[in-house]
Amino acid sequence: MRWLIFGLLFCLLFTRPTFGRDWLDSDADGVPDRKDACVETNTGQAVDASGCARTVLTTELCLNTLMGDFYPTHCTQLSSNVVKFDFAKSDLLSSQRPVLERVSLWLSKVPVRLLLIGHTDSVGSERFNLTLSLSRANGVKRVLIDEFNFNAKRFDVKGVGDQQPIADNQSRRGRALNRRVEFFVIF
Repeated sequence: MRWLIFGLLFCLLFTRPTFGRDWLDSDADGVPDRKDACVETNTGQAVDASGCARTVLTTELCLNTLMGDFYPTHCTQLSSNVVKFDFAKSDLLSSQRPVLERVSLWLSKVPVRLLLIGHTDSVGSERFNLTLSLSRANGVKRVLIDEFNFNAKRFDVKGVGDQQPIADNQSRRGRALNRRVEFFVIF
């Protein structure tokens, strides 16, 4: 018993307290700083698991995104399903297969059209990023058609380059979060 007490006292006196620092949440968004990709979000702002502000396209913003194209007046983001990409690549990563399987399962039950919007990080020229983002969206569309047997008419694609980041492009992690294709239901 004496050794147990001695061991506890030793631990209390000579180990550094880490719990408080490891769970520090300086921007009070519910995501600890050590896991927070966007450490300076506003208090009370809705964030995703990485601590970055959620992007929810309202009808107005969706219409602005589609400016110049003829689409119905309503669209909404399909949950948090996002296909991620490597730097300067449009090839689909095998790690993203589960996302496509979830979207495919949902599409097999719900007869809607989807808008696939491709994004890039801020590295590279505007022209390169627009081309890359469109290539990413077309790649996801191609997989949904070829591998999951959906009709091509169910998908529209758009590339927006680096114009709609969801994270800070100054960090490597933020840039990785920005390289994505998002799914929007077109009503």
